[in-house]
This record gives sequence, structure tokens and C-alpha cells, in this order.
Amino acid sequence: MEKAEGKMNSMLGAICGDILGSTYEFGNEDKEISLMHEEDHMTDDSVLTCAIAEWVMKYGNVSALGEGEQKYLLAKILFNYTTRYEDKAYGVRYVDWYFDYEKTGKVPDPPNSMGNGCAMRVSPIAYGYKTLREVEKFAQIQAEVTHNNPEGIRGACAIAAATKMALDGKNKKEIKDYISSKYFYDLSQNIENVRMKDGDFSAICPVTVPQAFIAFFEGEDYESTILNSIVIGGDCDTVAAMAGSIAYAYYKKIPDYLLKHCFSCMDEKIKKLCRSFCDEYLTLL
Repeated sequence: MEKAEGKMNSMLGAICGDILGSTYEFGNEDKEISLMHEEDHMTDDSVLTCAIAEWVMKYGNVSALGEGEQKYLLAKILFNYTTRYEDKAYGVRYVDWYFDYEKTGKVPDPPNSMGNGCAMRVSPIAYGYKTLREVEKFAQIQAEVTHNNPEGIRGACAIAAATKMALDGKNKKEIKDYISSKYFYDLSQNIENVRMKDGDFSAICPVTVPQAFIAFFEGEDYESTILNSIVIGGDCDTVAAMAGSIAYAYYKKIPDYLLKHCFSCMDEKIKKLCRSFCDEYLTLL
């Protein structure tokens, strides 16, 4: 796309999904399901996706850094972004981790969390590394900083792997077969199978990661993927962020009208980071 906004899509699949799903996050059963509302906003999903993007740009390919150093540097970036955007609805265990860090000044041990926070933020890693193996490796590293539970790690690696495969031109069957066989998610279901009942809410990877995959597999473009995520209900802004990251990598396009709306919901720091990330990794598109 020729517009400046369009050229920044490389990390906007997740961020736009988050923004477009934000008004439905805690249940808006009376609201007509559609894209774009005046009250749309960035949530913790967008903020922490940007934190991962900054980590990838600054340290992701510094070969002299060991895994422990990588995790330490990422923890600092996550802490700084959370401090700047402290009004977002972060996960309970992540908040405990954050306040422990704030209180002691030291990076805390990661909680045994299977929350979807480590999966919704992972998409920039798919653009920062050349091979699927590298993407999965660094997806695990970033997850282990705050979500040291096998289910959390599995979810983050699966979303990153699918985003990378979509970016590399794999078709939906290839992506589904790989994710099903390596990460053991049941992706034979449809939207109706995974819809949340009214009032139900879950923010854990075993529930929401399969929802994101099914929203993507049943979508026909970026817009319909996000609408599928909203229809599923529950933690649908995060489902939309995960599904949106795969959908953008697959379709290579977010409509200009949605980009314009989503950019109106961002502050200048986030816009600047998007531009920088695009300048670094646009050649991969």
C-alpha cells in the first residue's frame, strides 16, 4: 500500500486486532457486532506487542547475548512499557510479576502462568528471524520471562510459528497440519464449537489459542478474521490480536479504513515504534 500507515502493517496485525476487539473484551452482548467504534482503544495486548517489537529490534540478533541476558533485557522492556501504560487491564499474574519487580528492583522469577499474555504479544518475532526454528526458539524465550508454564509456552510458540508460516507463503492446510501435529491443538472445530457462552470468560492459552486459529482458518480476509474473533466472545480482543497477527501475515493487507481508525487510537510513541519496526523489517513483506 502507498500510504504511510499501510507500510507499517508488519506489526499491526495484532495491534489492529486488539483495538478492533477492545470494546467487546468484557462482554457487550447488546452491542451490534461490527468493526470500529468510538470507544475502541489499545489494551495491554498492543502495549506488550510493542515491547516485544522493541526487544527484537534492539537485542534480537545480538549474537553475543546469551539466553539469560536476553530474558533480563526483555524483562526491563516489559516493565518499562507497563509503567508507561499502567492503566491497561494486564493479567493478574503478570501484574503480580510487575509489582514484585517494582518493589525489589530485580527481575522476579516467572510465575507458573498459562495466561495468553505471552501469545498475544509474540507476533513481531515472526518478522525478526529468518527461520521457523529461530522464531519458535525466541517465542519460547520471551514467554518464559513471564509465563513459565508449558501451556503458556506452547501457545506463544504456536502463534509465532503460524505467523511465520503465513508470512512465508504457506497455505492454511500446511499451517493447520503443522500446528496440529507439533502443538497438539484440536483445530477440527468450527466457530460454533468454540464460542463462549454468555458471561463466560477465559484468558488462558488452552482455550483462547485454538479460538484464534479457528477464527483465522474460517476467515476469508483480515476483516472477517477479526469479526470471527469477536463472535467467539470472551477474551475476544486477545483472540483478535492473535488471529489478526496470522491473518495479516497471510493476506498481506489490512484495509485502509481500518488502519486509519486504529492509528487514531494510538499515541505517538506507538506510531513511532511501528515506523521503526517497519523500516527494519519491511523487506520481509
